[in-house]
Amino acid sequence: MTRQYLEAPPSSRATESLEGEPASAPIEISDVLEAGSLYALNLTGHGFVLLSESSARSLSAALIWAAQQPVQRLTVFADAVGVTDAPSATAARPEDLARWAQYFLVADQPIEVRLIEGTGSTGIQPGPVPPASVPPERDSVLEQHLIDEGLEVVHEHGVTRGELLGLEVARLVVWPQESGGDNALHLEVGVGRFDRDAHAAVRPDESPIDDLAKTVSILRDHRFPGAPTHAVQRLSRERWLRALLLDQPSLVGAHSLTALGMTTEPSGLRDAFPAAAIGSTEDGTPLVVVCSCGVDLALLPLAADLREQVNSEAVLLLAVPEQDHHVATKWLASMLRQPAELIAIAVGWG
Repeated sequence: MTRQYLEAPPSSRATESLEGEPASAPIEISDVLEAGSLYALNLTGHGFVLLSESSARSLSAALIWAAQQPVQRLTVFADAVGVTDAPSATAARPEDLARWAQYFLVADQPIEVRLIEGTGSTGIQPGPVPPASVPPERDSVLEQHLIDEGLEVVHEHGVTRGELLGLEVARLVVWPQESGGDNALHLEVGVGRFDRDAHAAVRPDESPIDDLAKTVSILRDHRFPGAPTHAVQRLSRERWLRALLLDQPSLVGAHSLTALGMTTEPSGLRDAFPAAAIGSTEDGTPLVVVCSCGVDLALLPLAADLREQVNSEAVLLLAVPEQDHHVATKWLASMLRQPAELIAIAVGWG
């Protein structure tokens, strides 16, 4: 199933075959379901899905469609258009899509992923799991300033952040010499990159330590359990949930937990994106815990990918707020080759 196929005249579609499936009857364009980022066709139990966006979320949408049909086999087509160098929740290379797909089964059958090339397609081999990120450069003095303000110190994707209930308030940044810096770590204050730049522009003569104290004081007025609705209170809730579990690991049956970055990074502060931690139970069973809020279709492919990177034998726990214990997430979890447990958490953040 390709765009060319969908756009071809009905007379030509009637005699074509679809990746080895004989077209015993004419296939009308009305037979193809268009839903968001995918086009789907159930051809006598074999599901064909064309993704207009190659992403973890689109793959999950295809899996949910397959479960609803149901189909006995699933073939997913990815378009070469929009191929990116680095996978994320919203964009992925075909080999990343194939790797994520291999973590799932449809009717106990593996999922085939193919790349569209002209009017045909070729099978895609799964790419390797990305290596773990390099630990960040550390500075105990600067980190102590974060601790003194009551922030969580998180080391993730090669960066040290200071977070207030999961919301980034500051980070340690190397100022490169080629840009006029000193190649040393500096404390930068702000909620995300643009806010850090704004702080530097508006308060160039203020000590970052004083700036940090003022900023944390302002944010604390809006970010606490049960706080009235406010933009600050709604940002980075996946990371807020993780902060809760790091403080109370017993909520997911863990003895201890440590924050860990996913195999991909979020594209922006406002984007829904899972937050993870690793740890173990009292008896030493390894755990990978991935937190999510709302109904984020990227959750299952990215969570399975992280388990594969960290420890393929670890127990995978998916932590979500009680109100987000959604049937779509349950379906996707049930389709994993290796099981995952969905845990509802009482968050109390209003």
